[in-house]
Amino acid sequence: MRKGTPSRQRGRWYTLAMNDKSLMRAAVLERRDAIPEEERARRSEKICRDLACLAKAFCPCEAKGAAESPPLVAAYAAMRSEVNLDAFVRDMQTRGWTVCFPCMVRDRSQQKPRMEFFRVPPERMSHARRAFLSHPLCCFSSDELDSAGYALAEPRDLDFVAVPLVAFDRMGGRLGYGGGNYDRLLPKLRPDALAVGVAFVEQRVRSVPRDHHDVPLSRVISA
Repeated sequence: MRKGTPSRQRGRWYTLAMNDKSLMRAAVLERRDAIPEEERARRSEKICRDLACLAKAFCPCEAKGAAESPPLVAAYAAMRSEVNLDAFVRDMQTRGWTVCFPCMVRDRSQQKPRMEFFRVPPERMSHARRAFLSHPLCCFSSDELDSAGYALAEPRDLDFVAVPLVAFDRMGGRLGYGGGNYDRLLPKLRPDALAVGVAFVEQRVRSVPRDHHDVPLSRVISA
């Protein structure tokens, strides 16, 4: 069994070029899943360090002022072979920043679920994992989450967003999982907020096929 991904493959842009998003999604996910678990963990730690450095440089607490609230950061709980952001989340919470996580919400009046972000304080992380973070595909009601003590975070309040993805290219093109959740979120962010993709280098492709609703990322951190 291989110990890691050969360096000659990690250091270049992959030549996968497909016009069919579903084919590209399947091919890249297979490639990501093939990264050995220990290697994924090591590189996730590297991505977390780089992401934390960028967040601290982009929205330092000093710029907020003592009377203002700390920066609001959006992260996610890793699913399957995604980049694990646990170290990044701990770093942000240690600094006193507020971290929120996505959750699929469906109210009685709505036909389709929508992705919303909810603030999770450090002391509630274990409860949040059991309540909804470990069930990313399940739908919850906003009242249910509110009564459990998780306050809604509006997109306009987000300062820094870590965006999961399936594939990306050098122009900031992003291929997601097909639900369009982040394509709907990104246009709602403030102009001075920063959304950063996180991925492994195996997820890089020559060109991501784009539709009119696809929103490119200004930056992707990978390892």
